[in-house]
Amino acid sequence: MRIQRNNLYFCLFVCLFILLFSLCSTKHKHPETIDVIKEWIDKDILVPNNVSCCILGKDTTKYKCTCLLESKYKILLYVDSTGCSDCRLKLFLWKQLIEETDSLFSDKLSFLFFLQPKNDEDLFYLIRGNDFNYPVFIDRKNEINQLNNFPQQQEYQCFLLDKNNKVLFLGNPAINPNIWELYKRYILDKDKFE
Repeated sequence: MRIQRNNLYFCLFVCLFILLFSLCSTKHKHPETIDVIKEWIDKDILVPNNVSCCILGKDTTKYKCTCLLESKYKILLYVDSTGCSDCRLKLFLWKQLIEETDSLFSDKLSFLFFLQPKNDEDLFYLIRGNDFNYPVFIDRKNEINQLNNFPQQQEYQCFLLDKNNKVLFLGNPAINPNIWELYKRYILDKDKFE
């Protein structure tokens, strides 16, 4: 069992190295990447408990949202009000990942979308237009960012978390297939040894 666990850690180290390599093809291009990763790995993410949760723009039960927060693994995406929400969210890509997740992990992985909209109606129009029927947290006061002080760059505002909200990896799997493969491999390998 000890040898298998050591192999798992070695695989995780290799995967982290691949992630670092794919995030910064050269040190000169993204010198902050390694520093951001070092800062956020193993950090605890604090989640506000009074943020409203909705599906397709309609309030949902607290139970459904609470269940998301209690999953064994979570992917948390934070999107603030700056820039083009449609461009940053890429809901059609997230729908694909969620569908794939259902068959791979059953209830082990949930998605936490914390959105700070400029305008609720524009956001709800975007959600309904993409037929995105997964719960989203509407964080009008930007409380999650105030609690955690997320990095400014959007590529560092998505995290794979464990059950206790500790950061395992960071990177947006909807826009980077390598990160999605890393997240999947980590969860599948980790579950083999538990």
